[in-house]
Amino acid sequence: MTVQLDDVERAHERIGGTIAPTPLLRSETLSRLTGAEIFLKFENLQFTASFKERGALNRLLQLSDEQRRVGVIAMSAGNHAQAVAYHGQRLGIPACIVMPRHTPNAKVEQTRVFGAEVILHGSQFDETRSFTLEEAKRRHAVLVHPFDDDAVIAGQGTLGLEVLEQAPEIDVLVLPVGGGGLIGGTSLAVKSKRPQIEIVGVQAERFPAAFHAFHGTDAPPSSTKGTVAEGIAVKAPGARTMALIRAHVDDMVLVTEDLIERAIFNLLEIEKTLTEGAGAAGLAAVLRYPDRFRGRKTCLVLSGGNIDMMILSSILQRGLVRSRRLVRLRVELADVPGALGQVTQLLGELDSNIIDIVHQRAFAGSSARAAVVDFTLQMRGEEQADQVVKALVERGLEVQTVDL
Repeated sequence: MTVQLDDVERAHERIGGTIAPTPLLRSETLSRLTGAEIFLKFENLQFTASFKERGALNRLLQLSDEQRRVGVIAMSAGNHAQAVAYHGQRLGIPACIVMPRHTPNAKVEQTRVFGAEVILHGSQFDETRSFTLEEAKRRHAVLVHPFDDDAVIAGQGTLGLEVLEQAPEIDVLVLPVGGGGLIGGTSLAVKSKRPQIEIVGVQAERFPAAFHAFHGTDAPPSSTKGTVAEGIAVKAPGARTMALIRAHVDDMVLVTEDLIERAIFNLLEIEKTLTEGAGAAGLAAVLRYPDRFRGRKTCLVLSGGNIDMMILSSILQRGLVRSRRLVRLRVELADVPGALGQVTQLLGELDSNIIDIVHQRAFAGSSARAAVVDFTLQMRGEEQADQVVKALVERGLEVQTVDL
């Protein structure tokens, strides 16, 4: 291992004049909800809304004058791209960012706004990486790797020093894991000073490479379905970062897509803070494994807040469905005049707001004299939803709840 505590401490001093410490606060409501004593580290409040600024800035500040003149190149479809572009612009260092061709336009523009040259290349990240390495050689530019770089790892490790300064009493620190730069540097810093603190890494079930490498098991192929936690959707961790993980991390766990969505929803509704999927992975782990965290002072790192607005919209809608504030009922009616009007009147009397109606004759129903109607209803929650279903059944109607 080439990264040591001294490297992290020097990085802390080096970036300290630019990267302001982010808040670390106790959450009373999440503590009651989970049974753990929850502390939140708000890295989503960085200027570019992620922890990636720490490593990118530390790397850029160590360039020689000649390297600064030539510029840097990085491969990223998200947070690392913005961090390199932003601090490159601040320091007057030309930056080229290579992104996969399918990168959403919003992320491309968020990177270009900081003055970086953006190249879209490759349909898979492996293609993007190969092109970036070739382009770095052609330009004689310094490659700023998103995670497997000593200076980047040391920069990310400054988060661990901040956590110890702000909440030295914590029992466990939970971090999202993609390539491993954040947990590698942070675990080194924390374990070097407070070895009794447990470090737990979290990966999405669909991208579990570091989890399997840590546990010595065979990793299945990465999912072709993708994940809402795209910031940690990495097919393989770095060699440097994996060495640090094996040396300093106590455990690695996996979380489902459903729990990541729930965690994003809970953090937005309860804490009024927006996180991307990777940033919510720590809370997802506490929700999945409540017994291992119950009663313990648990710090969750909200690593970033850059989430696509279309994905966020879907997560919010699905969260309302899970909490039964948005309910879809499938009701079979007699296909006679006035039947639909009677049901809609009853729903109004029950104080449920109709959002949408889909009326089917040819493709549903138990007979040619019946029609099936899907009602999407706005509710106050579980209790009202049950009352509405009960009232419809008492009227002799067949009712089915349509779930996710």
